[in-house]
Amino acid sequence: MDSETNHSVAAPAPEILNQLNICLYQVAILRAALELEVWAKVAEGEDSADRLSAAEHWDLLGTRMLLDDLCSLKLLAKDGDQYQLGPEAEHYLLPDKSTYFGRLLLADFSWAGNSHLAGAIRTGSRPIGFSATAPEAIDYWTGTYSRILAAPEKYLKRWDVMWDALGIHGHDGLRILDLGCGPAPKSLALALANSGVRITLLDWERILQAARRFAANLGVDNQVTSLSGDLASVAYGRNRYDVAFLGDVTHFFSREQNAHIFRKAYDALVDRGTIVIKAVRREYIDPTTPQLAFYAVSAGGDLYDFEEYKAMLKHAGFTNIVDTNIVDLEIQPIKAIKRA
Repeated sequence: MDSETNHSVAAPAPEILNQLNICLYQVAILRAALELEVWAKVAEGEDSADRLSAAEHWDLLGTRMLLDDLCSLKLLAKDGDQYQLGPEAEHYLLPDKSTYFGRLLLADFSWAGNSHLAGAIRTGSRPIGFSATAPEAIDYWTGTYSRILAAPEKYLKRWDVMWDALGIHGHDGLRILDLGCGPAPKSLALALANSGVRITLLDWERILQAARRFAANLGVDNQVTSLSGDLASVAYGRNRYDVAFLGDVTHFFSREQNAHIFRKAYDALVDRGTIVIKAVRREYIDPTTPQLAFYAVSAGGDLYDFEEYKAMLKHAGFTNIVDTNIVDLEIQPIKAIKRA
């Protein structure tokens, strides 16, 4: 008998769907506010619904509702009829600041907030909206880094734990190649641990500028050099490094692209040098990091499990391939060794 007609069967509570429905409304409100640059306008003095709607020729009712909803999301504050930016909005939601987070959010909306994802799944045509591995995505990445730069101590301590668990310790003469480095908190943690560590950072030039500023703020810029360009095309050199590190990079690339990068890293390492890969892994499902996020923003990206990484690394020439589960950090970096 159909449960809809069987009154003795209790219907399950739709709590999950209710929560998702609320999230849809919140996303729509946030997207509209970003597209309208509400926070910048409030900061410039259009700080009431009347003033904002009059200055921008917007609908008054819609303007007031949007501002009030942003207050409920704690992205604005209200005193009488006047709206004010809170600390998060002041830091992350003003477009003229280097810490602006809106470009990242709008980029994600380009695939998550429309119907194109279903079409990509039907046809396999991707990326959607933008490619996270193209130079045009620099604004996307600088938005994500603002979180790290806002609280560097937290991130640096976290990566001290990772290196210790991997058995890699900062010492005089240790040479590290950080591939697709971003602001490089992971490798710079080793530079802080020992003044004799030398780090080469590889990324696009604008990203490297942020990484160099971060290194200077930490007082380790004299330990850092850089290679500017794309992972696939820049020459890494041969037999130069003790450690090659790929942090949160490989899930944006296909197996073939990763195999190419791994082989270049193999050549760049000295004999018995170590490659370390920290990536989102397929065997560890995290609802806050959906797999389709990587599918949507890359032409070949995928989530791989340990056995798949092991096969790619073995093909590149690596041995002693080890899966390391660091429970405290909820990450699973992979380590492998070059043996000539």
